[in-house]
Amino acid sequence: MCKKLLCHFIIFFILIFASTPCLAFNPSSSIIYEGIDVSRWQEQIDFSAVKKSGISIVYMKTSEGKSYIDPYFEINYANAKQNNLKVGFYHYVTARNTTQAREQALFFSKVIAGKIPDCMLAMDFEDFDNLSIYEINEISKVFLQTLENETTMPALIYSNSYSATNIFSKELTKYPIWIAHYNTNAPSDNGKWKNWVRMAIY
Repeated sequence: MCKKLLCHFIIFFILIFASTPCLAFNPSSSIIYEGIDVSRWQEQIDFSAVKKSGISIVYMKTSEGKSYIDPYFEINYANAKQNNLKVGFYHYVTARNTTQAREQALFFSKVIAGKIPDCMLAMDFEDFDNLSIYEINEISKVFLQTLENETTMPALIYSNSYSATNIFSKELTKYPIWIAHYNTNAPSDNGKWKNWVRMAIY
């Protein structure tokens, strides 16, 4: 996500596919919200200026692996909420087996306990190392199922277009997918997911 780009903010248009009353957005596939994706790489953020610029949503990194908490998560959450911005959370998955996937999902759920997200929880799984496609999908499935069971909140998958098309299985398409499509304004639907989130960098 943000860590791979040198810009201060990442801007995207996000379609929220809400399916439960706990989310602030009504179910829709046509409403477009403008938002930013933030983590420690942006350091201190003036969320008052963010709000004034027309941004509606802040997706923030909360955690990584089974023990790392983004050092700016708490302040980002507090300041975004204080400025009446909608917030979403994502966890960077480093699991190499399903046991680790479950541990990381439980860790993510503990980190965000007591917080009130307005958007679906996001799994950011992009560093596959030497994992097979089968292993990647099993890890993803266990992480997402554990996360939803533990938090009772819906989850989505963050992915680039290649992984969405060639790595993640049809079985995972029950989860909406947030497509990071760099250096373009409108990623094309890969035909696999009906519920997908459009992310455009500019």
